[in-house]
Amino acid sequence: MADAQVRVNGEEHAVDVPVGTSLAHVLREVLGLKGTKIACNEGHCGACTVQVDGVPTLSCITLVHAVEGEVTTIEGLRDHPLVDAFVRTDAVQCGFCTPGQIVS
Repeated sequence: MADAQVRVNGEEHAVDVPVGTSLAHVLREVLGLKGTKIACNEGHCGACTVQVDGVPTLSCITLVHAVEGEVTTIEGLRDHPLVDAFVRTDAVQCGFCTPGQIVS
């Protein structure tokens, strides 16, 4: 196990996870932020997209110990106008990959 510091949605977190643990795993299973979805787990589909310092990043293939910037998840974008636009226009389809689309 190795300690990692990660700043998510404006809050600093110390997590003790093995080296090689994905950012997506930490977000979902350690921090309880279930909005980030894991689908392909290979970085192909984009369902796991978060922002690192404003840059869309595939969290399923990003190692948490390598993250050096501010991570923004769909939970951090609750008040973003794009979320409202998706809701108003019924642009959610099944909704599974919607968080990744909005964050992108």
